[in-house]
Amino acid sequence: MPKLQINLPDGSTIDTELTDEVVTVGRVSDNSIQVEDGSVSSHHAQLSITEGGDYILQDLGSTNGTRLNGKQVTEGEQHKLQNGDKIRFGSIEAFYGSENAATEREEMPEAAEHTQKPAAKSVKPSNFQNASPFQKKSKKKDPAALAVWAIAALGLISLLVATMMAIGITAR
Repeated sequence: MPKLQINLPDGSTIDTELTDEVVTVGRVSDNSIQVEDGSVSSHHAQLSITEGGDYILQDLGSTNGTRLNGKQVTEGEQHKLQNGDKIRFGSIEAFYGSENAATEREEMPEAAEHTQKPAAKSVKPSNFQNASPFQKKSKKKDPAALAVWAIAALGLISLLVATMMAIGITAR
């Protein structure tokens, strides 16, 4: 028997076995399945049973739209549901489950093989610039820092000369 599991924002779920020929989903109480969420329209979507026992999804002109497996469902357009389909009513996520063995999912297409080869030559563009958001720091000559280093070097030399003279006086 087909089922619809609706995940609510508070973490709870609504698990519903689909038994009626037509099931409506919406925010107001006259729907078969009531989802009290601001993103769900008063009469959001409709599920209708098919001869095979699965349901067809149809958007009823909802404000925030209905999505089936990530694709937008156009108002009035019918989409046959398959086991494992992910449905979104506004911002509310739901999953369709079916025990119907006749339902088969379409296989994903095979990925085409791409061959890559290195470029024959590489030329640096004439207007090439660094694209990094972290620009390279350039060394700037700071005259104040240069003066501090010069004074420090002069002081060190003076200290060395004074030490040598002190040692020379005591050696006599």
